[in-house]
Amino acid sequence: MKNNKFAVYNGNEYSAEMKKDGRIILLSENSKEELNGFEKKSINNQTIYVKYVTLSEIGQIYHKRKKAHYRGYEFEVVEQKDKMISIVTMIGDHKVWESIGMNCIDKGIYQKWVNKDDVILEVIKEKI
Repeated sequence: MKNNKFAVYNGNEYSAEMKKDGRIILLSENSKEELNGFEKKSINNQTIYVKYVTLSEIGQIYHKRKKAHYRGYEFEVVEQKDKMISIVTMIGDHKVWESIGMNCIDKGIYQKWVNKDDVILEVIKEKI
């Protein structure tokens, strides 16, 4: 599940979505969540477990994103596959980005796949 919203419910972090009516949908891929009142659903041939809760039932809700510090610069992490992460920037000097092996993937957008061990990762949580 690619989502950057999370909620803490009963001490556990879940991927979350907010409904217009104020309810929060907690999402999990763990089948054991059925024991915690989650319902099994099939979406696009993928099994997920969902539970609807209210804002008062959760400890906190926030956006979560990752930043990578690589070769003295800070980048957004947009994807991860095993030990590799994709770092991206849209600001700064294109000559610098090209000198560290980044590729221009669109006008003004530079990206590179790097080994996770070569960066310092920082998780940023922003309250909703």
